[in-house]
Amino acid sequence: MIKELTDLEKELKRVKQADYVKDSRNNQAGCERTLYDLLKINIKDLSNIALKVKKSETRNYVTIFNAKPEGKDKEQIRRIKDKYGYIESLENKKKVFNASIQANYSKFINGKLFRLEVNYNSLRVYLNVYNKDFTLIDCKTYWSFDALKNYYEKHAEYLYLIKAWEKKENKDKFYKYYDYDLYKLISFAQFLTLIEDGTIRVTFRINVFKKGPKKDKIDDKGTSFEIQELDLLKLYQKVK
Repeated sequence: MIKELTDLEKELKRVKQADYVKDSRNNQAGCERTLYDLLKINIKDLSNIALKVKKSETRNYVTIFNAKPEGKDKEQIRRIKDKYGYIESLENKKKVFNASIQANYSKFINGKLFRLEVNYNSLRVYLNVYNKDFTLIDCKTYWSFDALKNYYEKHAEYLYLIKAWEKKENKDKFYKYYDYDLYKLISFAQFLTLIEDGTIRVTFRINVFKKGPKKDKIDDKGTSFEIQELDLLKLYQKVK
């Protein structure tokens, strides 16, 4: 772990000293993917270290890690989309389910109320679904504490938050990675507490492919546990 952090630190320092670089991917994840292309390290080989890129002009949530929901039906993503999804548009009448859900208030989606519940008896974080009269109708989707702790320890013990400027020249985008900070997670107990009080949310991104060989099949962009940058020090200890 020490060697991985040292090697990554050297690479990030080198990238920080560089000028603007052209977007190498030309998609929504271009800023992050361009950084990965610049680093002389295989990101997939890193353990316990997460890299997140934030454009300086945005105040978006930071993804802690992605974690697939569990349940008796192994295809929980399909079940959620089919049962609670909504028509994306008049042009695309396929069901999608894109929503951010917290534990401190109920989110109204397609006629139902959604809310997270941290249950210390069953050792699970539930996705609860209610009718308009707040009658619980579905608690079949959940994340076990063991699974979350495994994601937590394997993918997010350390977090590098890299800050970038973006500029456009004609149709091209360029990025300058001008600064970065290193954080270390405080504890799993604190992670659960922050879900309970709504500081950490869960975001579903369940879409369908609109064209190509996978047309009309599920396009699952990942289910992520997220926290705002201004709340990072509630979950992480700043290392540098």
